[in-house]
Amino acid sequence: MDVFAASDHEREIRARRPDLPAPSIRLAGRSELDEIASLFEPGLEVYRGTPEDWILDSYLVDLVKVGERFDVAETYVAAAGEKIVGSVAFYRDVALEGWSNLPTGWAGFRALVVHPAARGWGVGRRLVERCIARTGEVGAPTVGFHSIALLSDAIRLYERLGFVRCPVYDLSAKDVFGMPPGEDTRVLAFRYDV
Repeated sequence: MDVFAASDHEREIRARRPDLPAPSIRLAGRSELDEIASLFEPGLEVYRGTPEDWILDSYLVDLVKVGERFDVAETYVAAAGEKIVGSVAFYRDVALEGWSNLPTGWAGFRALVVHPAARGWGVGRRLVERCIARTGEVGAPTVGFHSIALLSDAIRLYERLGFVRCPVYDLSAKDVFGMPPGEDTRVLAFRYDV
């Protein structure tokens, strides 16, 4: 899989908007952590307005702690010129996430974010493809992660890239986010075998 190849969709967007620079995928520097953190609130805004806003509120508190992930994960950014438009944290072993119940020895990723102004450029796809490529490079057999159905754009992306559900590793949002009793949401487990 060529992580730097443009999709047909990306080429179509660039044909309509030639002013949009093709984002490059690279490792983040420590000096960029605040800029990465600033992507999460606007990135989640499109999903607001449902009874599951409490999950987004709790998730956002965790997501902006980019420095904590930076010390144990490879943090990648998508940069369009000088502007960071997306990011993801890759774990060579998903156990390094600290809370995942996915098997030790699998790679993992989390905190995928794309700024709303950069959606449709293939940024999310390229960041996830980088994680898939790194999984093979570190010798892990599988890359896994958790998400929630509310993040529907991301779920569609993962499925298009070949990720499959592994419900045996699903979690309860109340358990993950420590929220009060009430209606619960499943935190969905996905995997991709390299």
